[in-house]
Amino acid sequence: MNLQDMLNTIRDNASQEYQNRIPEATQNNLSEIGGQLLADVNLANEFTSALMNKVAFTFVHNKIFKNPLSILKKGTKPMADSVEEVFVNYAKAETFDPEGTDLLKRKLPDVKAIYHTMNRQDKYKVTISMEALAKAFRSYGDLRNFYNNIINSLYNGDNFDEFILFKNLLVNAIGKKYVKEITLEGDPCTSGDFATKFIKAVKTISGGMVFPSSAYNGYLDAQNTDTNPITTFCDIGDQYLVIDNATNVALDVDVLAKAFNIDRQTFLSKVIVVDSFPDTNIRAMLVDKDFTQIYDDLYQLRRFENGEGLYENYILHHWQTISASCLVNAVCFKLPA
Repeated sequence: MNLQDMLNTIRDNASQEYQNRIPEATQNNLSEIGGQLLADVNLANEFTSALMNKVAFTFVHNKIFKNPLSILKKGTKPMADSVEEVFVNYAKAETFDPEGTDLLKRKLPDVKAIYHTMNRQDKYKVTISMEALAKAFRSYGDLRNFYNNIINSLYNGDNFDEFILFKNLLVNAIGKKYVKEITLEGDPCTSGDFATKFIKAVKTISGGMVFPSSAYNGYLDAQNTDTNPITTFCDIGDQYLVIDNATNVALDVDVLAKAFNIDRQTFLSKVIVVDSFPDTNIRAMLVDKDFTQIYDDLYQLRRFENGEGLYENYILHHWQTISASCLVNAVCFKLPA
């Protein structure tokens, strides 16, 4: 969508008065549109409101930072609710009793439950003044700069902060013992031999996760009230490899894809590259898709008009539940101390 189309999209969805007074945008009538908007504060407010509420969420600009870890989000949930995550352990075999003496006795399932609650409430504010709006309509270039500055200010700030929070979540989960740790023989970024050994280590763990086991989840280490381990598995298609950029560059992607026994394109959709982990000794994490319990509780744009100061404040609110699970498989690969 170019800027001319954007203006016309706003007009097509505007009030009848707006459509009657604001002409369809062409390459030559931008100043006329600006003059009409600025002559009526109600029309100007309708324009900026539509710009932020309708267009901002669909108009993708190449300078908007996308959080690479956003693929780990689970969607939305009501603000007041906590997420209860439940795991029922495998039933254990018992010796056959021909007399049936245990027939009426209870055998309760081994149920594990943890809760994830909202823990982020951030807001991002930007001000739009009538003076800035007037300057924006001098040319399409000025309008583009005006639009980009607004959008980039809000959404880049939110997306970048979300990225940092998600990376911290992964490392904090290691500190809480939710994650099993594998110590590498050496840094895969420094030699081909260590890179080969890293791939072998990832392949070994990935293959092991496919089979029911208690070896790849941190449930027992993460708490001290339950002595029964969790036995679970994770199919290859449900595994994500989060890897730092330097390690990713040092590896042969095709070789790594073969280690997962899947084609290159499918493998790349399961690899999430980050610039680095907050703990620089971490090179990668291999996790079940349900390891991250991340939900959007509130994602909303609000505005407040200051008639005395002739400006509007737009506030983007982003509330989230950002949590990790110790009920599923998760392994990190770290450098030797």
